[in-house]
Amino acid sequence: MEINKIKYVDNVLLKKELFNLYKGLISHSGWNLSRSSSGGDIGTFPGFIVKHGDQVYDNYWSGYFTSLYERIKINFQEKYKYELPNNIFRIHLGAKNESSITEFHSDSKDSGDISILGFLTPVWSNDWGGDLQIEENKIDFESGKFLIFNSNKIHNGVGPNKKIPYWRISINYIVKG
Repeated sequence: MEINKIKYVDNVLLKKELFNLYKGLISHSGWNLSRSSSGGDIGTFPGFIVKHGDQVYDNYWSGYFTSLYERIKINFQEKYKYELPNNIFRIHLGAKNESSITEFHSDSKDSGDISILGFLTPVWSNDWGGDLQIEENKIDFESGKFLIFNSNKIHNGVGPNKKIPYWRISINYIVKG
């Protein structure tokens, strides 16, 4: 499936769900927050891997985020009248603070793959930064928003521009088209 423009859905999660999800995620022991991206190899980004290919690294979060993907698909179908594919290849979570650095990258070289990136921090202020740059498009971090774009597009999520009371947490799905 080719996504010509960046699309988005919101209202997938209620505010209370975002707070509960954030609390559950931040207390998970699987995070590795001392890394920075270096060429996109698995395990080099600040965050934790839930699923990659056929390998599931955390059964609980894999089940949760697979179910959440079904909600994203429903919202996408209602808004754009098009169904997203079912084949989730990857589920990764990323976390950034004011000292986090990642490089511009693509999630896949395959033009048929789709990335869904969701902003999971329950509270955010625009003056904290944290935007996502997808090629020439700058998207502000908005709690609960999910962006849908082709995985071969170059992008980078920016960490907060100052010390704030939350980690900037995002989820990244890669779906095979």
